[in-house]
Amino acid sequence: MKLKLNLYPAVADLEERIAAILKEAQEGRASLVEIAYGPAADSIKKRILNFLNNKENRQLPFRLEKTDKGWNRVYLHFRWR
Repeated sequence: MKLKLNLYPAVADLEERIAAILKEAQEGRASLVEIAYGPAADSIKKRILNFLNNKENRQLPFRLEKTDKGWNRVYLHFRWR
């Protein structure tokens, strides 16, 4: 199962939307979550990475993959047991 989250139109509730997609990934045991933040500033990418680096989110079994400047996406590859 693959989940996608587009954060470009609205970035005000960034943390809540990421928390919701992570919860949905846990419940459905998703293998991949794609977070697209569009042509936004690098500060949006830093907010996403800082939120994923929180203590409760670090305990989730995922590998983080960041794309180059042209794609503006963050991929989370989950390893469920």
